[in-house]
Amino acid sequence: MIANHIAPLAVFSEHDGPLEIVQVLGDDASSRRLCELGCCVGKHVRVVRRGDPAIVSIGGSRFALAGELQDRVFAKPAQA
Repeated sequence: MIANHIAPLAVFSEHDGPLEIVQVLGDDASSRRLCELGCCVGKHVRVVRRGDPAIVSIGGSRFALAGELQDRVFAKPAQA
């Protein structure tokens, strides 16, 4: 990925390293649940396995994210 390139989480892979979440689209139960899981603006996330569902890591937790939810989460490579 290009440095500082903002894109949906679905386009990133495990080779892209840590990412910073910059936007989560929607204001429904799914977007609120994403935030409860730690998937909210300013948090760092890592794609462990790309796909549908993808496996992502936030903090010390790993969970699966369906493609529809991956398309709602926009991220960019985290600054070192």
